[in-house]
Amino acid sequence: MFFDCLEIEFMKLCGLCRYIPDDVNRRFRAPVFSRSVTANLQILGLIKQQSDGSSCKLTRAGEDVLADIGYVFPSDIRTLIKTKGYRRKLISAKWSVLLYLAGINVFLKSSRELADSETGYVSSLILRADSNIKVLAGTRFHGLLRMRDTVYIPYHIEGTSDWIIPGHEKEVFAGQVASLRGIKRLRLILFANTLEELWAYIHPENESDPLTYGRYCFDIALKEMGCEALMVPLDGNGVMQVKVLAVRGYRKRIARALGCLDSVPEKYSRCDGMLEDRPCIVAIDLNAERIQSALYQICLGDPTIMPKVVCFSFQKPTLLNILRYYGCQKCTVVTLRESDLYRIFPECNIPPMKRQPFVKKDGELISVKERNYLLRRKNTEEE
Repeated sequence: MFFDCLEIEFMKLCGLCRYIPDDVNRRFRAPVFSRSVTANLQILGLIKQQSDGSSCKLTRAGEDVLADIGYVFPSDIRTLIKTKGYRRKLISAKWSVLLYLAGINVFLKSSRELADSETGYVSSLILRADSNIKVLAGTRFHGLLRMRDTVYIPYHIEGTSDWIIPGHEKEVFAGQVASLRGIKRLRLILFANTLEELWAYIHPENESDPLTYGRYCFDIALKEMGCEALMVPLDGNGVMQVKVLAVRGYRKRIARALGCLDSVPEKYSRCDGMLEDRPCIVAIDLNAERIQSALYQICLGDPTIMPKVVCFSFQKPTLLNILRYYGCQKCTVVTLRESDLYRIFPECNIPPMKRQPFVKKDGELISVKERNYLLRRKNTEEE
């Protein structure tokens, strides 16, 4: 019997995230999180569940298996399961899993590796483990996500009273981004369990009041930071959305697939194409500021025209909220389904990883029996 690739991938994610939440399989429905994978690793003593069942983590034996094949992750201080720090690590793990399933390389070991990558992600856990980086203390962003010449700073929002210190946050992440070459844009990514929740959290019925010591709830903090922000749900739909965002020139490809002409009049320069003599905006990113800005330009050019705005079907309720919030003119909303995604972007239709023996770089397999024997011998020697 040999270790298979799904078991190794699950252990790698455990090493990266420290803890894998118990709901990732229900949330994302990916083979790597199936019960058959986790149960086998538990039987082998390579992972163990937390006492409250909220997550699982690597055992010392699991860390040794990964080390044998060249995967070593920074050691993590023990975190009590009833602390905010533990909850934050679970949220960070879910975000890393979303990016992993979207095809993003989440195993970069430092911001220096990110500087040499076209697309990749470094989590805040990895950044904090760097002994040269002490300034991350007190910050809430979950890492640095690079897609070519743009860096996205992810924030999880849990409620209307959730707060950050915007001046400190921006100073810290801007300093990290400054070390990367070829970056032209900086954006935020806001995520929550659903888009409907996220919209309600950043647009409460009554604007929040400033807190003490420079703290602001997110509805005000986002204005203070002055960065454009994208919205992503923390589920399988979010995986689909990030897959599209990672494709170079995705907005133009969607516009062309819908029959849009590339040539756009100057007065509609912020749009992505012309469809039946009407300007078209691809709003897959749910970047409210960009969408509102393009629609405002259209209104100035011709207030009688009704533009087309394109989004995924799961994004439509939130897009309609954006249009109402900014008082935009009437639009025709065009929705795309998952099948449309794979028709337009066939490279995104990557089949799930199948269970097959894991092959090391030297072409060898890892025998489970041999591994268990070595572990028993090691434990005996230690005793």
